[in-house]
Amino acid sequence: MFKLKAAVFNGKRIVLKEVPKPFPEEHQVLIRVRAVGICGTDLAISKRKILTPIPIIIGHEFAGEVIDEKTDLDISWIGRRVTSEINTNICHKCYFCKRNVYSQCLERKALGIHINGAMADYLAIDVNLLHEIPNSVSYEEATFIEPLAAAYQTFEMMSINNDDHIIAIFGMGKLGLLLLQIAKKKGLETIVVDGSKKKLELAQQLGADHLINRHDNAEVPRIIKNMSEVGADIVIDASGSPQALKDVVSSCRSRGKLHIKSTHGEPTRINLTEIVQREITLYTSRCGPFKKAIDALKSNYVIVGKLNTHIYSLEQVEQVFNSYGNNKDHIRTILTNY
Repeated sequence: MFKLKAAVFNGKRIVLKEVPKPFPEEHQVLIRVRAVGICGTDLAISKRKILTPIPIIIGHEFAGEVIDEKTDLDISWIGRRVTSEINTNICHKCYFCKRNVYSQCLERKALGIHINGAMADYLAIDVNLLHEIPNSVSYEEATFIEPLAAAYQTFEMMSINNDDHIIAIFGMGKLGLLLLQIAKKKGLETIVVDGSKKKLELAQQLGADHLINRHDNAEVPRIIKNMSEVGADIVIDASGSPQALKDVVSSCRSRGKLHIKSTHGEPTRINLTEIVQREITLYTSRCGPFKKAIDALKSNYVIVGKLNTHIYSLEQVEQVFNSYGNNKDHIRTILTNY
């Protein structure tokens, strides 16, 4: 049997392992994976903060080329550069599917979380989940489509009105830097918070109006209130840090909007009493519109090239996960497979 490489979580750690070659079933295509990004979800799985079947191939932020298909479509996908939605096994029958809320389908399974994912040589997946990648977007850039779609969903779920002028974003990792660019395009004055000088410098290059280094400033909410009189109109947590949530809540003005974007992968504490007493509206969101993300990359509406701080080959995946998180300036790692 032909063996291929994949990054597999074995219940204790991520290992590079030989696995059987997948073959497309009916209505599926076979993708040669060319690049895949490491997500906070992948890290949470590796630490058993998010439970998955074991063993499982991780990864869902990917791009590749279709090399085989088993579909009855008139137009072939073979040779096309693609990515895919993360949510699979959509039933199209349940309460949520009937309302086009496929991310909450009662039967859904998430790629790289519930079923084998894309951190591998090949991936077989349903053809109706595919999105074609424009020729002007590289495979490495295309790995941002899924997280950029999630960033757009933040603003899809949370409407902005005439009273919203100032937004504070906690965490200048991959997601925070995407959110920053969208917020600037929407005309908001932006305050960004992080503990890395280099990340803050990059945020400034991408248009951030105000920078706060949380390691140098113990009272972040007070600083934000001094900038904005009563607190930020909108506050987004993209830090991935449960410890940051206290400052996230306190930085939001009364009757403002608070969006918890990070999936911390563990139970967290948040001051609901303060949220209720100050009548703050709490939002959350998950996956988002792929087409909008693809259009943004194609038109350079959102810039992602500078966000790839580390690029390795798939063969180096064990080394990468063993050292991940040691560098506070790290933004995003991509594994390539050419």
